[in-house]
Amino acid sequence: MDNRLWGLCFLDEGVALSVISRKETRCQWLSDEDHAREYLLSDYLDHVAELGELDKEQTSAARERFELLMEQYPEPETLVEYLNDLTSGLTRILWFGPLSALAEDYGDFALALRAYYWEEYGEGEEDPVTPVVEDDWIYLVEAMDDFLLQDDY
Repeated sequence: MDNRLWGLCFLDEGVALSVISRKETRCQWLSDEDHAREYLLSDYLDHVAELGELDKEQTSAARERFELLMEQYPEPETLVEYLNDLTSGLTRILWFGPLSALAEDYGDFALALRAYYWEEYGEGEEDPVTPVVEDDWIYLVEAMDDFLLQDDY
């Protein structure tokens, strides 16, 4: 798998939980960081605007705020905290960053996903925090869908 691949995974909090009484999660995998950041400013922001029933002027203001935050906080984890504050009650970003970090880092979400991955795909001897080797990242991506449906994050 391409080690430049980035992901954006988010949970719709408002509409999905009140209307259909279940988690509505989405993951978008993008070719690199630039495409991931463009996706945040276009498709993801449009989704937030639709959920929040924003008009064009409000959507434009939200886009400006997103752009400012992206400039001020280029580090994905910090950026996610601020974006989640803006979209509270509508949607919450669970993961934004490179697939390599998801496979190797020690943040809460990455650790929980890897624990699930090793439980499902491992041979029972792996420590749940063990990084996933690059050749197996495709299986980590496949495990993400089931993980998002089953676990509480």
